[in-house]
Amino acid sequence: MADLPLVSIVTPSFNSGRYLEETLLSVQRQDYPHIEHIVIDGGSTDGSVDIIRKHEKHLAYWVSEPDRGQSNALNKGSARARGSILAHLCADDLLAPSAVRIAVYFLSLDPTVGLVYGDRLYIDAKGNVVGIHRCPSHDPHMFRKDLTLPDEATFFRRALFEEVGGIDEDLEFSMGHDLWCKLAKITQMRHIPAFLGYFRRHDSSKSVLFDQPCGDLGARYREEHKQAYRRHFGRGVPSPVLKKWYRFCRQMRLLLELKSKAHRHEVQMIRQIISAPLCD
Repeated sequence: MADLPLVSIVTPSFNSGRYLEETLLSVQRQDYPHIEHIVIDGGSTDGSVDIIRKHEKHLAYWVSEPDRGQSNALNKGSARARGSILAHLCADDLLAPSAVRIAVYFLSLDPTVGLVYGDRLYIDAKGNVVGIHRCPSHDPHMFRKDLTLPDEATFFRRALFEEVGGIDEDLEFSMGHDLWCKLAKITQMRHIPAFLGYFRRHDSSKSVLFDQPCGDLGARYREEHKQAYRRHFGRGVPSPVLKKWYRFCRQMRLLLELKSKAHRHEVQMIRQIISAPLCD
């Protein structure tokens, strides 16, 4: 892997001191040599700044100042990025070991692929694994449902992020989903059958509120997702075959992947990537 590209990881943070250090360490422990980590803190008052200062020698850039929320912080950090590959990592989530190395390898296989995403592990406030999420192979229509990409396990080309205008800061809940829809219109996406990130679920996490079947926040979250899909792909309803495919994937995805020769080949490839020495 000669001429290894620089990977920029942007972390938005606001009063996330309880988990922030673990997030920073998950980046520092990556076995890929060309990473710049950018932290945009929104003026935290919970000790987060002390944690950032403790690790600032490992950061390409950081700032702590009032901002207009997570979307604004991600755009600010992405504007500072110098890497050709970009990733967004929230201050309570983690990168899995070798995640960057694996993502770079798969992006290097095909220049027409502008985004790769892996699977995610769910962890609780103490870092215990409490669930898994295996993503389907990419199909643009998957964004019509509640299916979206795991932010902490997704890597994409910075030039494409800039081409679509970055993140829409007017959106309150579905800014990530909207970004994936925009990118899906202009580039190929590829699923990597490996756990690339840990998504933390805790009482103060917005996602816990969104997952509630009832309630205003959950309804607004799902409605914004639907609007994002319609905005970028229209109101077309997938064929009955695709509808059945969604249902089938939810129930049988893991079994199908285990039986798939292509899946086994990619898993073996990932093992080889992790064990092979890097050539800088």
